[in-house]
Amino acid sequence: MSAAAPVSLRLRLLLAAVVVLMLFLSGTGVILDRAFRTSIEDSAREQLRLRVLALLGTADLVAGRLSLPVIQAEPRLNQPGSGLYARVIDGSGSEVWASRSLVGRSAALEVPILAPGAIRFEAFTDADGVALYRYSLGVLWEAPEEDAHHVFSVAMAQAPFMAEAQSFRRALFTGLGGAGLGLLLALLAVLAAALRPLRRLAREVEKVEQGAAERLDDRWPAEIAGLARNLNMLVDHERARQQGYRNTLDDLAHSLKTPLAILRNALADAPDAAPLAQEQIERMQSIVSHHLQRASVTRNPLRAHRTPLTPPVQRVLAGLERLHADKRLELHAQLDESLAVAVDERDLYEIIGNLAENACKYGRREVRVRARREGDRVRLVVADDGPGVPEALRRAVLGRGARADTTTSGQGIGLAVVSELVAAWDGEVSIDTDAELGGAAATVSLPAA
Repeated sequence: MSAAAPVSLRLRLLLAAVVVLMLFLSGTGVILDRAFRTSIEDSAREQLRLRVLALLGTADLVAGRLSLPVIQAEPRLNQPGSGLYARVIDGSGSEVWASRSLVGRSAALEVPILAPGAIRFEAFTDADGVALYRYSLGVLWEAPEEDAHHVFSVAMAQAPFMAEAQSFRRALFTGLGGAGLGLLLALLAVLAAALRPLRRLAREVEKVEQGAAERLDDRWPAEIAGLARNLNMLVDHERARQQGYRNTLDDLAHSLKTPLAILRNALADAPDAAPLAQEQIERMQSIVSHHLQRASVTRNPLRAHRTPLTPPVQRVLAGLERLHADKRLELHAQLDESLAVAVDERDLYEIIGNLAENACKYGRREVRVRARREGDRVRLVVADDGPGVPEALRRAVLGRGARADTTTSGQGIGLAVVSELVAAWDGEVSIDTDAELGGAAATVSLPAA
C-alpha cells in the first residue's frame, strides 16, 4: 500500500490560518453577542426601575390605604395589551392596584413578595407563554397609625429587545463574515508573497537538475539562505567527487595500459606461458573496466537525465555488425524514435553494448533489439536465436563472475555491470526465452523520461 502524498506547505499554512481565523471570529462574535444581550438587559432593567419610581411617585396613603390614579402618565400603562404592565400588592399578597394594560390578559402579572427595600429584576415567561422582564421593589409606607408594606412591580415584553438583539446579531455576523473573507484574501496574498522565495528555489533546483544551471543563485532571504548555501555545497561536492573518481580511475586505467601491453609483447617470446598469462591479462583488463564503469554510475540526485533510446541502439548495432561480420548476423532494431529514458547517456551505451555483445556472441543468425513504453517505464528487450540460458542459471548469470557458457572467452562481468547500472537508475533486468527467436531475451525496465 503506497503512502499518502504529503500535504503541501502552503495548504498546511492556509488550513492552520483558516482554523485560527474561524476560532477568533467565532469567539469574537459570541463575546460581542453576549455583551450586547447584557447591555439590552441592563437597559430593560433601567427602564423598569424608572417606571417603578414614577409609579411610586403617584401613590398616596388615604385613610390608611394606599391609593394610585387609575390613569397614569405613561400611556402604555393605560392601553390594554400594550406590553407594559404594572401591579401593586400588599404584604399579604393581595392586589392593591393594577394598570389598565392588564385588562384582557388571561394571565395575571405575578408579583413576588419582597421585604421592604428588596429589589428583584428577572426575565420570565408568564402563563400565556409571553416572555417578560420584571422589576419589583419592596416598600414600607410610613403612616401615623401603622406602617404599610407593599410591593411595586412593573413588567414589559421582551419581544422588542429580542428583535433588536436579533438585528444586531445579523449585522454582527454579516460584518464578521465579510471581515473574515477579507482577512482570508489578505492571508492568501501574504502566503503567496511569503512562499515566493521557496517557489523560486524550486525553479533553481529544477534548472540544476536539467543542466541549465551549474548552481543556485546566492541571493535569498535569511530564512532559506542557509538551505540554498547547503544545496550549493552539495552540488559542488557531488560534482567534485564524481570528477575525482573519474580522474583517479582514468589515471589507473592509463597507468595499466602500458604494463599490460608490455606483458602481451613479452609473452610472444614465451609460448608455453602464453595461454595462462593471456587469460590473466584479459581478466585484469575486465576488472579494470568493471571498476571504471562502477565508479561512473555514481548518481547525482540533483541532476535529471533524458537520453533518447534510438541513437545508442543504432550506433551499438552498427559497431557490432562490423565486429561480427564473419558470422553474417542480421541485427534489427524495433523501437519508436520518440522513446527516451532517465539514464545517463554513457551508462545507457554500456547497458545496450553489453547486452547486444552477449546476444551477438551466442546468436546464430539474428539479433533483435526492441523497446516500448509501459506507463512511466521503458521496456527494452535484446533477443537472439542462440541456445538461450537455462532457467536455473538465469539469476546467477547476472552476478559478477558467473557464466552459463565456459566454452567462449570472457570473465562473466558484462551482465554484472549491466545489473549494477540498471539498479543504479531504479531499473530492473531479467533473462527469459524469446518467444519468436527461441534464444535468450534480456529484458531491461528503465524509468521513462
